[in-house]
Amino acid sequence: MENRVINCILFDFDGVLIDSLPAMEIAWKSVQNKYGILNTFLDYKKYIGLPFKEILKQLNIDKKYHEEINDHYSKITRINKKLIKLNPYVNSTLDWLKGNFIKTGIVTSKDKIRTLELVQYFQLNFEIIVTPELTKFGKPSSEPILFAAKNLKLKTNEIVFVGDMESDMCCAFNSNCHYLHYKNGYQYLFHQMYGGEIYSLIELIEYINNI
Repeated sequence: MENRVINCILFDFDGVLIDSLPAMEIAWKSVQNKYGILNTFLDYKKYIGLPFKEILKQLNIDKKYHEEINDHYSKITRINKKLIKLNPYVNSTLDWLKGNFIKTGIVTSKDKIRTLELVQYFQLNFEIIVTPELTKFGKPSSEPILFAAKNLKLKTNEIVFVGDMESDMCCAFNSNCHYLHYKNGYQYLFHQMYGGEIYSLIELIEYINNI
């Protein structure tokens, strides 16, 4: 890797900063029961990282129900937000980054309302939060990271994106930023075509210090 200065770390939200699987599973089972959907949570889980309506599309669910299902799913996950936990070392890693004048942000496929609610719930602070409402295309498109870079007045090669899904890796690749795959997230990539890997968020400190 070229010797470049890192001025910003962008994080995926679900799977990297928070573990929301228990709340997701309850919400998806509620969707199944209410709408008679046969796709299991394991089917749904394969597509975590994509915008919710894109997941519904991938599961071949009739588009006319997407808005209603989205609202129901969102409602149930919000009711069960106490089941959502911060992943290890989130606060200490963010504190270190702030203390070293490195900007931080979230690039997520979770909608704006739920994302901001959880950021406030966990008392987290970021320079930028990019949700699907802000760009025409979500991950794996480059648009979310390009949006963050433009608003932070940074070049993409000054940014590291930390994700846990193949769509995260492709988003980083498409935007030409650095990428670290969080191996303890929701998708373990056996054949990673781009970027590096970490098993703990605290490893970011060593990664940055060694660049």
